[in-house]
Amino acid sequence: MYIKKSLFVGCILCAIALNIANSWAGEDKNKSHDRITYQISITNLTPGQPITPLMAATHRPGMSFFNAGDVPTPELAILAETGNGNPMATRLINTQGYGDAQVGAGGTGPGETTMMSITANSGRNHVSFGAMLGNTNDAFIALRDVELPKGKRVVTYYADVYDAGSETNDESCGTVVGPACGGEGLSPNDIGEGFVHVHNGIHGIGDLDPAIYDWRNPAAQILIKRMN
Repeated sequence: MYIKKSLFVGCILCAIALNIANSWAGEDKNKSHDRITYQISITNLTPGQPITPLMAATHRPGMSFFNAGDVPTPELAILAETGNGNPMATRLINTQGYGDAQVGAGGTGPGETTMMSITANSGRNHVSFGAMLGNTNDAFIALRDVELPKGKRVVTYYADVYDAGSETNDESCGTVVGPACGGEGLSPNDIGEGFVHVHNGIHGIGDLDPAIYDWRNPAAQILIKRMN
């Protein structure tokens, strides 16, 4: 009787374990099938500022890769001073709550439109964007924590320009990396204003002519389309 009872309990435990394993496998499979691809198009609305390749990241609602008033992270400084969004994308993809992070293949000139794609799932159905305005010290366009479209809708957003606060806005060609100057990227010995804030444009205090390189917000239009 003891042997039969032990075998019976053992079979029950095996069945429970098998059901849990199947449940976990089903969850992983559903997560894989839950992944949705979105097409992103960005149009540059400035008259004289090139926009570097767009960094995009999908995530849970309520998240952001920066906050106004905060000290800039090293990854944000690199994005805003050099136009390289890859360190930020790498950081976000390894941060809990983020689903995918991508950097576009090329920049977007004034009046031009470029496209890229990104994936998301139902739990990480918001997206944030960032990209440098090339002919500046550390200006970047940003769109934070916006909802991805449902169904076949196309949603349109507009991105304003922030100042990373990581480099002084001297508008000098020695410190502006874009095609107007070709200066150095990072300025590690310059701490700038020390906090992220809304950018106040080009004022002609250095080598940049505001008649050409200044702008008014919004600086970019972003369209997002669900593909599957």
